Amino acid sequence: MKLNQRFDIEIGLDEAKRRFVNRVYNKVFYNFFLGISDSERYRIHREIVSALGDKFPDYKNLAEQIGDDFYRNLQALETFYQTSGGYRSTVDQLIKLILSESEVDLGVQWTNGRFIKSGAELLDEKLVDDSLHWLREKKYSSVIKPFEKGLDHLLHSEKRPELLSDVITDMYEALEALSKIITERSNKDLSANRELFISKVNASNEYKKILLEYITYANEFRHAQEEGMSKPAISPREAESFVYLTGLFIRLAIQ
Repeated sequence: MKLNQRFDIEIGLDEAKRRFVNRVYNKVFYNFFLGISDSERYRIHREIVSALGDKFPDYKNLAEQIGDDFYRNLQALETFYQTSGGYRSTVDQLIKLILSESEVDLGVQWTNGRFIKSGAELLDEKLVDDSLHWLREKKYSSVIKPFEKGLDHLLHSEKRPELLSDVITDMYEALEALSKIITERSNKDLSANRELFISKVNASNEYKKILLEYITYANEFRHAQEEGMSKPAISPREAESFVYLTGLFIRLAIQ
């Protein structure tokens, strides 16, 4: 049990995020990063700064360029992991360690080399983590890209609520791509593939109704985007539930 729990010390989310950022600085970008070879440090520095959308070089050290923003640090850690080559295992362990040291739930989890917004632990494991694992297969590359994009939009929607509607279109795009693979009809959209998709995954006819409602709901967002109109406004929980529903269909299809 952590000290704040043993002594009933209340630590707010903002304070926990501040401590997380400081631990990232101390353990990753000051201690570990400065200990790797000059050529690798230069290469990774360049990749992280580019991912953050900053200029390189600007004669600051990497930690100063990343700064104290919680989400910039998450993005920097993701990029470090993705570009770290032979250091990847160590970076992975450092990120897991730092998350485990947080005094309260930060609302994110580290899964398959990416941060995603955490929700119900069991649902995250069964409908998000498992889906990400299965979709790593090369044949599902067209599926995992929009799925991960949707998770990224959900993660950043805390600061940018307008991204919540993008979660719906991203997830719909992922399931549509999966339906094309399962049905072997790459020129058909999800609406046209609906019944064949359900039959291919051996689901009952009742699932046709659920999938129809899924399609109808998502198309409200998709058609608004195509027609240059504003997408419907939704809550974070509603967007999160759509992620879980997409994960359910993925689980049906490729478990």
